[in-house]
Amino acid sequence: MFNLIPFQLQGPIMAILAAILYFLTYRFNELFDAWFLYDQGINLVFLPAGIKHLAILLGGPWGALGCFVSLFIVANEFWQGVPTGDIALYSLVSTCATWAGIAVCLKVLGLDRDLTNIRFIHLPLIDLFTTFLHGFTTNVFFILKGMKTDHLMTNALAMMLGDYIGSFIVLTLLWLFIVYRNRQALQQS
Repeated sequence: MFNLIPFQLQGPIMAILAAILYFLTYRFNELFDAWFLYDQGINLVFLPAGIKHLAILLGGPWGALGCFVSLFIVANEFWQGVPTGDIALYSLVSTCATWAGIAVCLKVLGLDRDLTNIRFIHLPLIDLFTTFLHGFTTNVFFILKGMKTDHLMTNALAMMLGDYIGSFIVLTLLWLFIVYRNRQALQQS
């Protein structure tokens, strides 16, 4: 599909798609806050984490840019009273932690950048390491900036759990879609 789009537009389109998907998934996730909201900025099932993982896996820096912009927009809603610069920095730390986790996992697992050799077993491994790095880094940032004052480990673990579950749901749905599509293609040939 991207082969039909001029090369110069592929990255910006990926960023826009990532931003829209992140934003819409965040809005959908809010419907479940009564059940899964643990603390400000921490949800025990956080589907946008999966969108961020997917966007960065597929779009690299452009996917990260789209998620950063969208996270900045929604973070201004749930971090009332926090200076805009701190929210931008939080959005950057969050996005870069995920991006770094994915980059390390791709290298350690020996996965090609185009993901041609990725297997289902890689997804929970990537997810586990990335959510660990993201949860810990983000919660250290919260404490350093005074956005939270205590409970580093419990907040980090809650965020890791929510991001892991949310990411795993999104990545598993993607995997199932790909398997279904491949089976349909085989049946038609």
